[in-house]
Amino acid sequence: MEQIVKSLKPMALAVVAAVVFVLGTAFLIASDATLTPSSLGASSDLAQPGRWLQFLAAAAALAAVCTAGWDLIVRSEWAGGVEIAAAAVGTLLFTVGLLAAAASNGSSSAGPVTVAVGIGIWALLVLSRAARASLAEKGAADASRPLRSQLWLATAVGLFVLAIGYGLTAAANSQGPAIAAGLLEAIGVAALAGSVAAARSHGWLRGHPVSAVLAGLLLLAVSFLAAAIVAGLGLSTLTAQGVGLGIVAAIELAAFVVLGLAAWTRVRELYA
Repeated sequence: MEQIVKSLKPMALAVVAAVVFVLGTAFLIASDATLTPSSLGASSDLAQPGRWLQFLAAAAALAAVCTAGWDLIVRSEWAGGVEIAAAAVGTLLFTVGLLAAAASNGSSSAGPVTVAVGIGIWALLVLSRAARASLAEKGAADASRPLRSQLWLATAVGLFVLAIGYGLTAAANSQGPAIAAGLLEAIGVAALAGSVAAARSHGWLRGHPVSAVLAGLLLLAVSFLAAAIVAGLGLSTLTAQGVGLGIVAAIELAAFVVLGLAAWTRVRELYA
C-alpha cells in the first residue's frame, strides 16, 4: 500500500480525486442551501451533479490504486501486487456504491452498503498488515515502546467502525440509525487520526503532508459528529434541515480541501 504514496502518478490522481470530490461537495452544499418547500426541484437538480462528481472522484482514486498496482506488476513485486489488487477491489466497491447513489438520485439503499463493504476490505488489508507486523516484532528489545502492529490494529479497528457506520446510512431516513451512523463514522475516523498522530510522534511518519492529513481526518470526524447532532435535533422544517445539512457538508468540504492539499504537497515532494 505504500506504493500509492511513494509514486508520483498515483498521488497526482489522488489530487485529482480530491479536487473533483470537493467540487461535488460544493454542489451538495448549494443543494442544501436551497432546500425549501418551494424549491425541492432546484435542490434536487443541484444535488445530482454533486453525486456524479463524487462518483468521478472515486473513479480517479480507483485509477490511482490501479496505477500503483501496475507499477508493482511491472517490477515483478508479486506480494505487493496481490495486496494492492485487494485494495483495488475495495476501492472498486466504493466507486460502485457512489455510482449507485448517483444513478438513483441518492435513493438507493444498496449504495451505502456497497461502499461499506469496500471500506471493510481495506480494513481487512490493514488487519493483515497488523498481523504481519506483530509476527515481525516478536522478541522486541523494548516491550514498553508502542509497536507498529498496535497502530496498524488501531487503524483496522477504525476502518471497521467506519464501515459499519457508513453501512447504517442506508437506514438514515429514521433518527436512530442516522445518529448511530454519524457517531460510528466519527469514532472510526478519529481512530485513524489517532493512529496517524501516534505514528508521527514516534517518527514513523515524516514529512509536511502528515500534519495536513491529520488535520483533514480531524475535520472529517467533526463533520460526521455534526451529522449525528443534526440527526438528533430532529429538525422539523425543510429549511432548518437544509441549514443543518449544509453545515455538515461545509465541514466535509473543508476536510477534503485539507486532504487534497496534503496530496498536492506530496506530489511536489515526489516531483522534486
